[in-house]
Amino acid sequence: MEDHWHWRMRMAKQIGAELESGRYGVVALYLLGSTKNATAGEASDIDLLVHFRGTEEQEKELRNWLGVWSRRLAEMNYQRTGHKSDGLLDVHMITDSDIKRRTSYAVRIGASTDAAMPLPMKSVAPKN
Repeated sequence: MEDHWHWRMRMAKQIGAELESGRYGVVALYLLGSTKNATAGEASDIDLLVHFRGTEEQEKELRNWLGVWSRRLAEMNYQRTGHKSDGLLDVHMITDSDIKRRTSYAVRIGASTDAAMPLPMKSVAPKN
């Protein structure tokens, strides 16, 4: 069976591959924490950092979309390991302002140690 961090890494990359950046107002998606550092265990969550530059409606839709992923991944993890949780994603949203001010999670982008890992995203033009 695939180990915990490999499976989480694969799932994080799948989220990025399916995330329609233009539709949801996402500039960039990053991976943090134990999944990125290859130390995740059966109870570990998947820490995502989302650079968001959209509307309130886009944020609501994005949070709903990620919530569905989180619950589905938790169920998949339960089937794999027997560990039960309400969700597997821990999502941190940051804005251009956060990056400019280098607040909390924003400092992880391009950091010299334990930097956030960029995840490729699906590129789709925003809806008009």
